[in-house]
Amino acid sequence: MLLTKKKLSRLAAPYNEGDMSIGFAESQSIESISSKTILLVNDRQVIILFLNFFQTKVIDHMAYARKDLINEQLSQGFNGLDVVWRFTVQNKKWRFRILKKIVTLGKMQRELIERL
Repeated sequence: MLLTKKKLSRLAAPYNEGDMSIGFAESQSIESISSKTILLVNDRQVIILFLNFFQTKVIDHMAYARKDLINEQLSQGFNGLDVVWRFTVQNKKWRFRILKKIVTLGKMQRELIERL
């Protein structure tokens, strides 16, 4: 399915606090219910929305206080087209691959990476 700004905003709307940056990421963590995720981030919390296979609905979500994240790291991917965001929270290790640019999402990806 094609990811668009409108589609991501619609899926994230029930969880969005208004001042959150939204972006699409691939979860590379064993803790994940699905590898396709939407990340919502602000200065207070991180919300992870897990999408179904067709990326048409949210099948589960997790929310963590930003201050509870331990060992938070943001690093360049090996090809320069993505970044990898890692952190540990409540003894769970999370790793997300975030593409720097997805044309159909406009500036959403860049704004999310800047917020991290």
